[in-house]
Amino acid sequence: MMAGAGGRIVIIENVLVGIFGAFIGGEFIAAMLNSGKIATEFKIGSLAIAIVCAIVMLVLLKWMRRAVGPLMPSKKKVVRRF
Repeated sequence: MMAGAGGRIVIIENVLVGIFGAFIGGEFIAAMLNSGKIATEFKIGSLAIAIVCAIVMLVLLKWMRRAVGPLMPSKKKVVRRF
């Protein structure tokens, strides 16, 4: 919903990018902030970092879509003029 797109492929892509961002935030960034110690139990701080990173990744994806355009644009018909 945050990315503002509607197609089925786009929704799946948004979910996967959000999960990837949450994984990066919850595992790696939280571990770096905790002096390299990986948390073995649930922590609210790690959850907050995971949510923030997922949002950041989705915003970056939205910016990339604006800059590049759709991944598979529809083929334009070639008009031949003789």
